[in-house]
Amino acid sequence: MTGDLGTDDAQVHAQAREVLDFWFGLSKEAQFRRDDALDRTIADRFGRLNHDLLAGEAAGWHDDPDTMLAAIIVLDQFSRNLHRGQAQAFAADALAVGLTLEAIERGYDRAMPPARRVFLYMPLMHAEDEALQDKSVATFEALGIEENAAFARDHRAVFGRFGRFPGRNAALGRDTTPEEQAYLAETGGGW
Repeated sequence: MTGDLGTDDAQVHAQAREVLDFWFGLSKEAQFRRDDALDRTIADRFGRLNHDLLAGEAAGWHDDPDTMLAAIIVLDQFSRNLHRGQAQAFAADALAVGLTLEAIERGYDRAMPPARRVFLYMPLMHAEDEALQDKSVATFEALGIEENAAFARDHRAVFGRFGRFPGRNAALGRDTTPEEQAYLAETGGGW
């Protein structure tokens, strides 16, 4: 995706459609595994959009379920692909959570198929916040996809144990406690 961030409805909807078609055109495995080639593709096609949305230019992206879901994917998922191992990977988390909560409040999630709702709810799972972790577990359990509910419970357990996700410590310049180091060593990376 090249050019400026969409400012009119037609342009925003076209950009949102491109994001959704790309992301949901990938296999589930591709969406969740580390892949440098995919990261480069996301950078080439959506890096500018990620930057612009993070800079606060998301006003036109709140208007309907598709545009809001696309913005959440760009801010939550694509940020992690674009900035692996860097603090910037988490810079859009608060904005993505805000959009997720707004989408839920508006009832946008109820009209979405489960595979899309997973990514609408994902910022809750990524949040380093106790109340949001609890909401993540409740939301994913209500969705009824056990694999995703299990991941939400696992994230909540790690957050409950450490009050944060130790797998982010290096990227965020945080000291790692001995207990966190043992956890990271035993799980091969963890959250």
